[in-house]
Amino acid sequence: MNILEKICNEKKKSIDENKSLKSIDFFLKKSKKKEIRNFMASIKKNTKKFNIIAEIKRKSPSAGLIKKNFDLTKIACDYEKAGASCLSILTEEKYFGGHLSFITQAKSKVSLPILRKDFIIDEWQIYESYYSGADCILLIVAILNDSNLKLFHNIAKNLKMSVIVEVHNIEELYRALNIDVECIGVNNRNLKSLEIDLNTFKTLSKEIPNNIIKICESGISQKNEILMMDSYKADAYLIGESLMRKKNIFSATKELVSR
Repeated sequence: MNILEKICNEKKKSIDENKSLKSIDFFLKKSKKKEIRNFMASIKKNTKKFNIIAEIKRKSPSAGLIKKNFDLTKIACDYEKAGASCLSILTEEKYFGGHLSFITQAKSKVSLPILRKDFIIDEWQIYESYYSGADCILLIVAILNDSNLKLFHNIAKNLKMSVIVEVHNIEELYRALNIDVECIGVNNRNLKSLEIDLNTFKTLSKEIPNNIIKICESGISQKNEILMMDSYKADAYLIGESLMRKKNIFSATKELVSR
């Protein structure tokens, strides 16, 4: 069993336990007049700066503990002050040290749109994301069949949320393009082996229509890498571990944002 399968198995157990505590109806009744920030508008190609989706990630299966002195509010505020376009917040608990409450906490402190970064395998999680204040969700093609991919995408759009459909290879990309997708995230990391190859974005970006927003995910840590991916028409860059490891997150983010 690879790490992706382990994470999804744990996630299913957690969902089954929590479903009995909070129903979809509960989320909808408690979520009236929720503020939804326009995630996609914030990451469309910008000639004044590079669109950085700055990630808040405490640990990961590949890197272990990333941030020992973890101050969620300070990190979120530093990202915003440095010019990040959006935030990505890991909410998976066991493997990434995240928590759903991180979204609510961050949203009360910054004005940036927020992506809930997690492993969504059940429609219940989409309503949970909406209730928690997420403006955008991630749908990973590798862990969803075609039926659920389309269903989950439609549910999120009906809730006025943005959706990033994540792919890692050409087969997944073709599946993603079969739905009315607005944004595709190309993950340079193989979620099964955790290996990173920046050629993944270079190869797949050529097959993505120009009207679709393209996000380069994983493996980006330096300005020259952003410049290289910019030449392959990346609209935004999801960057987490390299920024979280910096002593001065504000300065490191500002450097990557500036053109």
